Amino acid sequence: MSVDISKLGMGYDNLEAAAVDKSPSEVVITNNDETYYIVTRDVYEDGPQQNGFKIVVNEGE
Repeated sequence: MSVDISKLGMGYDNLEAAAVDKSPSEVVITNNDETYYIVTRDVYEDGPQQNGFKIVVNEGE
């Protein structure tokens, strides 16, 4: 199974910008340390996690 990147929303080239834009209930994920996506933990656990994405900013951070 692969992740449909379009379902992840807008990608950020800058981790700091993604961290600032996310809400306290969201996480920032990446699979290449170059593009970052803001998603809820449910979305992350429903596909990206199994496809090599990692959380780089947790909820509340």
